[in-house]
Amino acid sequence: MGKLTVFGYLREQWTELPIPTADISDQSLVVVGANVGLGNEAAAQLAQLKPKNLLITSRDEVKCERSKADMESRSGMTGIESWPLELCSFDSVSSFVDKFEAKGCTANVLIANAGISTLKYKKTPDGYEATLQVNYLSTALLSLLMLPHLIKTGTPEHASRLVIVSSEVHHLANRLKGADRWPSIIEKINDEAYCTSSVMLNRYALSKLLEVMFVRELSSRLATPTLVAVSAVNPGSCHSRLTREVESNPLFKYAVRIYKGLFARTTEMGSRTILHAAIVPGERERHGQYLSSCEVAEASDYTLSAEGREVSRRLWHETLKILGDIDPRVNTIVSEHLIQVIE
Repeated sequence: MGKLTVFGYLREQWTELPIPTADISDQSLVVVGANVGLGNEAAAQLAQLKPKNLLITSRDEVKCERSKADMESRSGMTGIESWPLELCSFDSVSSFVDKFEAKGCTANVLIANAGISTLKYKKTPDGYEATLQVNYLSTALLSLLMLPHLIKTGTPEHASRLVIVSSEVHHLANRLKGADRWPSIIEKINDEAYCTSSVMLNRYALSKLLEVMFVRELSSRLATPTLVAVSAVNPGSCHSRLTREVESNPLFKYAVRIYKGLFARTTEMGSRTILHAAIVPGERERHGQYLSSCEVAEASDYTLSAEGREVSRRLWHETLKILGDIDPRVNTIVSEHLIQVIE
């Protein structure tokens, strides 16, 4: 069953995960959100394996320089590229891909790790609630714009990888019930009047559910055998900077810290789940799947329900419409690289 139980959660949190390793000397990797937390640790572990190329991103130039210096110091790898990418801005995502293409870069692996967690409703300059845009819409835009580059490096023997970092809390998302009857799902969940304090309390979990749905929809539209293995990864509850805004609230600060002290994985342990999806063989067996503790796991009951599947289908089409209007390359990529699913 696709349920999150207390016993199952604790068992996973306290499980020692295998250390992923592989020969990636001929691989070019992109890690989004590598200046802190899980992204930083995953990028450092990958750098120690000495890939052919490693491109990491942070939100601005200053953080880029710091993360590059930190990464090269920790790993001994030189020539790491570090570029700014601000997921609160669709223009930043498009410009990142423009630069990637102009420089003739390649990618065997894209790890879409960046994300935020906030209890406050705040709109980005693009007009979307920040968690919705950063964790979902911009992540989807980047994934689709980078898809042709991942397809180009995939082979019949080894698929390239698109790894979207999700979470077990997608099981707890409880704000989509009845969404199959809403005129527009994205418009509804972006509406400030809808986003009450209780809705925002569940917003991070919802964003992770949207990511799982996106992975399922995208993977179902890639040809078989796929040249790009797409997966949604749960790194577990980890010591990271993700909760920094929540911890700034005195009501939550000590509760979160006590919880982390008792149950959280180390950042390094959590990063193993990301590396497993990114470099360990068996990528096609994991294609389209939700992964937890370095294994294929079942997505939430809602994801697999009839209503959830309908919401997922509608969400896919709404997302493509929004992103296609933002960057017309999305429409070209969908028509050239994805197959039509009979609905």
